Amino acid sequence: MNIDDEDIELFRRAVAGIEPLPAGKRGRAVPVTKPASRRQPSPEAGTEAEPALSLGDTLRYLRPGGDQRLLKRLRQGRIPPRAELDLHGCTRTQAKPLLDHFLAECLADRIRCALIVHGKGWRSPDFKPVLKSALDQWLRQHPQVTAFCSARPKDGGSGALYVLLGQKK
Repeated sequence: MNIDDEDIELFRRAVAGIEPLPAGKRGRAVPVTKPASRRQPSPEAGTEAEPALSLGDTLRYLRPGGDQRLLKRLRQGRIPPRAELDLHGCTRTQAKPLLDHFLAECLADRIRCALIVHGKGWRSPDFKPVLKSALDQWLRQHPQVTAFCSARPKDGGSGALYVLLGQKK
């Protein structure tokens, strides 16, 4: 996980003015429990190795050599999406061709920023965000995807992605 200067400053502002508890009034530590063992992945999960994402995890990607300022503007919602794809309720098998068609249409229409809603994964097996994990992999592999990140809360938060597309050269 990368922490940028903006995140550090936000944290500092959030904890400003907080004072530590007096030494004698500290609570005791809560023991950490180990997560339950994972079930075998369903055939729907595919064979590709994917990072284990949790329901609330946010995504952030910038193609190597890309401009960090562009990713920052995307994260702040300052590049408005001009197209939207809602994959809510789709399986991986259904989602992949829909995504490919959508991205091709966006590129043909010279749309630079799009919103892809994948849902948060509440109805997925083991409450794992299957589509979010798949999109993370698929978008990183797409040659015209410059950057993507989780959307702002008004656009779906961790259940949606802003995707920045570059044009074919």
